[in-house]
Amino acid sequence: MRILAVDFGEKRIGLATCDATEQIATARRTILRQSDANAAREIARFCADEEIEQVVLGLPRSPEGVESPFAKRIRSFREKLSRATGLPIDYQEETLTSWQAQSERPSRTKGDIDREAAAILLGDYLAERTGRTQ
Repeated sequence: MRILAVDFGEKRIGLATCDATEQIATARRTILRQSDANAAREIARFCADEEIEQVVLGLPRSPEGVESPFAKRIRSFREKLSRATGLPIDYQEETLTSWQAQSERPSRTKGDIDREAAAILLGDYLAERTGRTQ
């Protein structure tokens, strides 16, 4: 199944996809967010072009497991994205994925970091689905 991971941000949205075997997560692109509606439409086009069957949206939590204040904003975007794509959307805990992407490749641009964070998010999701460890 082709899965898209979305690392949502107010300025940039990182996208990553997996291969059909759900083994490899690949950073794909970064969308410069102008509005939720535009971002949802652009992601919907990407999903159609790439034959995506499911979406995973990052949801940050505190170290104690409590959703961050930004989680409410992400849940709002999920509703718009769901209407635009018509695809099932799961959440995946994403705390520190941007930090991890930055620390692994410190010379990257912010756009690179967003899509790399989405790839880390997707890798974590795939590992949990299959019971693998990363």
